[in-house]
Amino acid sequence: MIVLWILLGLIALIFLLLCIPVRFDLNYNGEATVFIRYLFLKYRVLPAPEPKKEKKPSEKKSEEQAKEKKPNPLLQQVKKYKEAEGLTGLLTLAKDLLKATGTRFGKLLKHIKLKDFDLYVLVGGGEDAAEIAILYGEVCAGVYPAVSVLLGLTNCKSPHGRVSVDLDYSAKEPKVLCTASGAVRPLFVVHHGVQFILRTILPFYNKFQSAGKPAVKSAAPAANKKERTT
Repeated sequence: MIVLWILLGLIALIFLLLCIPVRFDLNYNGEATVFIRYLFLKYRVLPAPEPKKEKKPSEKKSEEQAKEKKPNPLLQQVKKYKEAEGLTGLLTLAKDLLKATGTRFGKLLKHIKLKDFDLYVLVGGGEDAAEIAILYGEVCAGVYPAVSVLLGLTNCKSPHGRVSVDLDYSAKEPKVLCTASGAVRPLFVVHHGVQFILRTILPFYNKFQSAGKPAVKSAAPAANKKERTT
């Protein structure tokens, strides 16, 4: 009985931890900076940590030779699938996978609470005024609808969601500034992650692996025919 109560306590603790939001802060000003905060922990995602010390030339050569000798299994399977299904089948599989991924990611976005979003785009940096004006129209036509969809999915409304596109003929180069902060509960990330693996990755993986293999016919109909004849 004590063991059962301990297990129930652990499950309740895990569920409670998954319900505590993970907060993120993003800042882009020529270089992206992303911080993630959970409870009292804070981790910098971008810029990435400093790389390790460079290895000796002899070690690099040995690693490169090992990589050259070992063929990439993913590329080999892609070649097999292309030979079995053709280029059209491979492209169709990739398109369906991207579509399913986008659908699942869109469902996850609904659980992200974007508390603040500010995007500023400055168009300029060209000598031809007509080309800059055309570029400004294209940027507006692309940025405003995309941000509107993003803010709608994440339930971020004005004045917390702001976007501005300016045109400056005297600017030496274009500029993009962006700040965002929000939160998401790990419970939803785990839920949609498991759903994505079970309903998207595994079916596509099985289809990908079974390319070129003969279909296995069930022996049940033949057995039923024999029973009927007897």
